[in-house]
Amino acid sequence: MYEVRIIARTVLPVKLNQELTSYVDDIRIDGMGIVYITPEYPLYVADALPGEKIKLLVIQVDKYSGYGKVLKRLERSVDRQNSERQYLIDAGTAPLVNLKYDAQLALKQLQVQKLFTKQNIDVQVDVTIGMDQPTYYRNKTIVPVKWQNKHLTSGFYKRGTHELVPMDDYFVNDAKIDKAIITVRNILEKYQITAFDPDLEHGAIRYIMIRRGYYSHELMVVLVSNQKNILHELEISNDICQQLPELKSLILNYSPKKEYVLLSPNNRTLWGDNAIHDTLLGYNFIIGPNSFYQVNPQMTELLYDLAAEKAELKSTDTVIDAYSGIGTIGISVAHRVKKVLGVEVVPGAVADAQLNLQANKITNAEYILADAPAQFKKWQAENLKPDVVFVDPPRRGLTSSLIKATTDMSPERIVYISCNPVTLSRDAVEIMANGYRIDGPVLPVDQFPQTSHVESIAVFRKD
Repeated sequence: MYEVRIIARTVLPVKLNQELTSYVDDIRIDGMGIVYITPEYPLYVADALPGEKIKLLVIQVDKYSGYGKVLKRLERSVDRQNSERQYLIDAGTAPLVNLKYDAQLALKQLQVQKLFTKQNIDVQVDVTIGMDQPTYYRNKTIVPVKWQNKHLTSGFYKRGTHELVPMDDYFVNDAKIDKAIITVRNILEKYQITAFDPDLEHGAIRYIMIRRGYYSHELMVVLVSNQKNILHELEISNDICQQLPELKSLILNYSPKKEYVLLSPNNRTLWGDNAIHDTLLGYNFIIGPNSFYQVNPQMTELLYDLAAEKAELKSTDTVIDAYSGIGTIGISVAHRVKKVLGVEVVPGAVADAQLNLQANKITNAEYILADAPAQFKKWQAENLKPDVVFVDPPRRGLTSSLIKATTDMSPERIVYISCNPVTLSRDAVEIMANGYRIDGPVLPVDQFPQTSHVESIAVFRKD
């Protein structure tokens, strides 16, 4: 006897290529508008602002959600502006560029507030601190290149495709960086250097990375290559040097696509120094091709000052700087406290941090190469009792092991500097369950105008 199984067919509330007219209900954390077809089934739509009435085309569906494309705007939001930069929307690099800046700041405050409310955390979120000039602020960019229409093209890939959207004006980069990209791209085209093709999976240059010191104006160019060597290296180096007078460092980074990373640790200096320098809050920092260094130096100075202020640092405090990178946070607060101990798992970052200590004549700080949770347990076994722990994790947030290792040391204050409010609000639940409360309001700081990202500062104090 055979068992007959009836498999229920999922009936979606929309169909591919269906045209709909609807209001935009909300905006997602990545800047895409949300149209709820049912309370459980959202469509995500680029360049769609809450309250707008749009005619849309359904371009992608799955069991849980779909994507739409605006065909016509029937009612516009009062917060909409025409930036005349639709290419930034297409590439997804500046999804809020058509939203007035005051509304961007209000949106980021609301999104942070919603995320804490969703976690059942009753906390005040302050008004987002914004920039006076919220354009052309980034001190670093990394852009793909591709041969298209018989020319080497630089830009960003269109959402979900291998079609490169050509760009000369990125709107958020230092304008000198935008010009440097064009210069380097044209030189590579002159020598007919191949570019990595994501469809064919071969070719040399994958990305051009540019860093420029905000105060020093020192320029670094990194050619990220799928191959260990490129043709005409000497001629290319000479041309780049002649055409970019601010150049201090020209590097070839060997990063084969199979490793699925943007930059690898494999750097070879083609010309000049291995790093550039810039200042932050009056301190000198060495910045290599792989260094983590905040991309908006103007707001970073404000961010670190505000974090130190909210931490209520005292001259008797021992401070731990987790995820210490090249030492920016620790060095910037060292003069306010008794001792700074930094821990970082990336060897190159620790080496840079130690050089930065020497360059700034900081004698009350040290940086250790170790995995933070393991080092925290070691410090605890040595009976180290920090007063303040700074954490500034990547977008994925803190691990449970680091949260436990931190709270087991029982610092009086934990200062969480977050680039992702989703993981900040998630981690807050665990930190609070381990005997801490949020002290004062959460403070959003707009490090990334025109984009959906926001930095936030939250201080946790031991109950």
